[in-house]
Amino acid sequence: MKAVITEVGVRALDEKEPMIILFGESATEGLKEYSVIQKFQETQSLKMKKGDLLKIDEQEYTIDYVGPFANKNLNSIAHVTLVFAEVPKEDAIVNGLYLTPNIFPIINVGTIIEYVSRGV
Repeated sequence: MKAVITEVGVRALDEKEPMIILFGESATEGLKEYSVIQKFQETQSLKMKKGDLLKIDEQEYTIDYVGPFANKNLNSIAHVTLVFAEVPKEDAIVNGLYLTPNIFPIINVGTIIEYVSRGV
């Protein structure tokens, strides 16, 4: 399933903090400042799991960990946190998708994010 980036908050991207907070277009103005807003092009349900792929434009990532709230929030309000770091032994982000490689992507309005289930 594909989403297109429609807004990038002024404080949303910081390579020193290797994560991107994604929300759908219903995010409040306060959230938008720190978030990247995505709009899904389809309405099917997503069920991401370890081993699935996430593509940001041409960069491909493998999902190493899916937080317990990630799929529910992704499907209900298009909210998930993309984390470009190792999965911690404790206190992983409950709404996170931990991705490898740990390369922080370039995100702009118009960037395409593709959620790819490997169906395994």
